[in-house]
Amino acid sequence: EVFRQPAEIEFRDVSFSYGNQKVYEHFNLFIHPGEKVALLGVNGAGKTTLVKLLCGLYEPDEGKIFINGVDTSTLPKRTLYDLFSIVFQESTILPYPVGCNLSFKRLSETDEERAWTALREAGLEKTLREKGVGLDTFMTKAAFDDGLTLSGGQTQRFLLARALYKNGNILILDEPTSALDPIAESEIYEEYVNISKGRTSLFISHRLASTKFSDRILYLENGKIIEEGTHEELIALGGSYAHMYKIQSHYYTETPCNLNSLEA
Repeated sequence: EVFRQPAEIEFRDVSFSYGNQKVYEHFNLFIHPGEKVALLGVNGAGKTTLVKLLCGLYEPDEGKIFINGVDTSTLPKRTLYDLFSIVFQESTILPYPVGCNLSFKRLSETDEERAWTALREAGLEKTLREKGVGLDTFMTKAAFDDGLTLSGGQTQRFLLARALYKNGNILILDEPTSALDPIAESEIYEEYVNISKGRTSLFISHRLASTKFSDRILYLENGKIIEEGTHEELIALGGSYAHMYKIQSHYYTETPCNLNSLEA
């Protein structure tokens, strides 16, 4: 039941604190099967904490989290972790071969076809093949001077390939592109959207590249959803999201964006 695709997610009356600091208090959220949700807000709004609660890395002080109607606290951690393909902000590439970095298994246990398919879907296969890179090519220069190094954009594509190789039911992107320039960021998100079809997806950011690809935007402030809706609805609302959009929009368009035209 818990592995049913696409997954349904529910936070029901969830509270969580770091010591004396309340992050969430009686928080509720329902994400429909196959929905792409963008979770926005300034740094410190509680976005990453929400992901860690969902994935079982943190336990709620109160309340329950359900996936496909199953209380996640009743699941073995291994089962819960298997549900997710996550790309975090930190880009951890280990001094191991390409295949091992994708699968987190020995090279002999890595499925070659699956690995190349993941690299192709992430838009990296052509680049690597042109460089003569194989699944047995070592990455980083920590162990070998000729180890494979990737640019910022290529690294993000590689981390996406890793998530694709795992093939979890739920795709989570936790500010994975924050180190990229906005145009490269938008291009990477297009790749994310192409591969998230049929999956429930959660895009977490304090920038706006993810929003045009999302079915619903949640704007978070101090552990509360203060605005919710589509891009057009939130622009028309004229609140925090619209303010953030006005500040950032020129990064994502060739010419400065006219907010009035978006409201029409």
